[in-house]
Amino acid sequence: SGAASMKEAQFDTNELFFSITDKESKILSGNEVFVRISGYSKQELMGSLHNIIRHPDMPKVVFKILWDYLNADKPIVAYVKNRTKEGGYYWVLTAIFPQGERYVSIRIKPNSPIFAIVRELYFKLLIAESRGGMEESEPMLLNALEELGYLGYDQFMAKALLLELSERKKILDNIPVTDHNVELDSPLKIALNALLEDSQTLMRQYDHWFEKIDMFNHVKTMFEEKGVVLRHLARDIVFLSLNASVASYKVANGGETFGVLASDVRINAKENDILIADVETSVQQFSDLLNETIFSVSAIRLQIEMVTYFIREVLCQKSEVQLPELVDNISSLMALVIEYSETSKRLQLELDRQIQSALKYLDQLEQQMMYLGYIQVYGIIEAAGNQDESVRFGVIFSQLKTLVHETSQEIEIMQKSGHNFSVENRFLIKKSEGVDLLFRQLHEEILIIKELED
Repeated sequence: SGAASMKEAQFDTNELFFSITDKESKILSGNEVFVRISGYSKQELMGSLHNIIRHPDMPKVVFKILWDYLNADKPIVAYVKNRTKEGGYYWVLTAIFPQGERYVSIRIKPNSPIFAIVRELYFKLLIAESRGGMEESEPMLLNALEELGYLGYDQFMAKALLLELSERKKILDNIPVTDHNVELDSPLKIALNALLEDSQTLMRQYDHWFEKIDMFNHVKTMFEEKGVVLRHLARDIVFLSLNASVASYKVANGGETFGVLASDVRINAKENDILIADVETSVQQFSDLLNETIFSVSAIRLQIEMVTYFIREVLCQKSEVQLPELVDNISSLMALVIEYSETSKRLQLELDRQIQSALKYLDQLEQQMMYLGYIQVYGIIEAAGNQDESVRFGVIFSQLKTLVHETSQEIEIMQKSGHNFSVENRFLIKKSEGVDLLFRQLHEEILIIKELED
């Protein structure tokens, strides 16, 4: 079956699939798309180990990282090439979420530019493993991520998930939606339809969030870059204050005035240094929190879309629905959404605290700059009245003027951006209050479906 092994299984961008396994990786459940693409029957898949669909082209190191995360009870996202029963293949971006004694894996078709880079990297990792095993492929993988500009696998997977979801949304937004008219001819279908409508409302709620991620990312990058600029400017001011001190000793008359001014600049520069270190710490914590927030918002986007897709899939199903399994699957997927939205809420409140603390330091820094501005004006006036040409006080205070101006500009940009972020973030916090009500509604609707069993 040489031809079959080269054949890519049909898997469309609009399709989503999930599987639920126990801690030993035994398959407990999955949706129709999962079964169809694998080429196995549902009976063959249930109870089998998940590696029944493992493809030999997958580097072992990827699975090592995967299990390192899962054993630490952390979610993981990875690109995976799977094989079908006939020996064909299909690529997925898989997100695996630990849930008590089980793992819930949700998969989408990869389309982003990162995917092409990853395929090439996997090929190199396979060659490395054939030569020197994982001892060779693991450092190679970490180096490759570093070269691509990621600080580690955490950052890489958050970026990959975000990019794939954004790319998917772009593709699907251009495809007209054909909604199958479902005959609501049974209590189950009526109950499922109510659940579908509410889950779609929930998805729209989280879309507000998802659309703000670009702004989150922009603020994060800008804050990191400006933090570095501030650090350099502060060093320049310290250096200039030392020059001023040295120069003040050389002045034949009026030197003590310059001495006082130089000492003022030096003290101020030291205080700036401390404040900028505080700003940097704040920015770093803010940045880490934002990474986590972006990952958790992306995770919710994927989970809630999976819930919606699955309910619609069941509604359109011709075959008999197994109620206990259906309730279990919907409950499992919804429990993930609830868990991650709790996490997001907590992260947003922490983000609010962190940005307020960064703004407080920036305000103090702004005050320092105003004071430094007064010293510099006074210094220029004194220098103009001093006849001693050998001491270049005019030049020193002109340079100080430029540095004060540049620093104040950077502070202002950060303050503006921080305030805007704070307003947007608080708006999102306010918006998410309505989500709790929807969760309760969804929970009641699942209970109604459950009662249909009895």
